[in-house]
Amino acid sequence: MSKRELMMPGEGVPQLLYSLTNCLEQRVLPHFRGTKLHWGLRRILQRLWLEDGLSQSELARAVRFSEASISNMLKHLVSGGWVERRTDSYDYRVTRVFLTQQGSDLRTAVKTELADVEGELRRLLPSGEVEKLAELLHQALDGLTRRSEATSDPETPTGIYDRAGPPGDL
Repeated sequence: MSKRELMMPGEGVPQLLYSLTNCLEQRVLPHFRGTKLHWGLRRILQRLWLEDGLSQSELARAVRFSEASISNMLKHLVSGGWVERRTDSYDYRVTRVFLTQQGSDLRTAVKTELADVEGELRRLLPSGEVEKLAELLHQALDGLTRRSEATSDPETPTGIYDRAGPPGDL
């Protein structure tokens, strides 16, 4: 019997994506060992890796956590030396969050690991297939995100990231 024949109902593409995500997580987890960064704190760092210097409210919206949760989580990140808070130079009422050197160094290590994984995928799949896979995954993510946003209350941080511990969240 093939692997596909052994799959239980509901174990199609979502299960494959879950398994792939777990595989990726196992590749980057060593970089987080000893950091005491749980998934929510890692999520904040990931967002700052994409766009450093967000205000606390922008960060809360981007990661879909409440502003109170973000405030508490940032205390841990600041005390751990991962980020720093700075008053906005144009509006003293706004606090912006920036990566420290330690936060940037972790980004570099994780980015290098993920580049290695992409290189492995390019060796495993036929030429051009990684690009096709990326396009399909973007389409799926966009569609599922739009659906999730359409059914959630915009004032409540719910949706695809509102779980106790998303599988595979780096």
